[in-house]
Amino acid sequence: MSFTETAIVRRVPKWIKDRTRENMEDYNMCLSDSFQEAVRSYPKLKKGSELWKAWYYDDFRLYIPSAYRPEVFDFAKYPLKYSV
Repeated sequence: MSFTETAIVRRVPKWIKDRTRENMEDYNMCLSDSFQEAVRSYPKLKKGSELWKAWYYDDFRLYIPSAYRPEVFDFAKYPLKYSV
């Protein structure tokens, strides 16, 4: 799988996008693992921010929806564990 700019639909720091691209292209990681590692490694991630909460609960549906099955976007049935 190769990285595309449209895979990440929410605004994130360029560092995270670049790290996700590097993980996917150089280390053959999937999008979800690449993005999770990039967010975890981001040096300026502020505890309590929305992106930090998404990482903490390991739920990136709002950031990389193409990595998830369509049925999990029924937020009434599968709500986010963090509020947006």
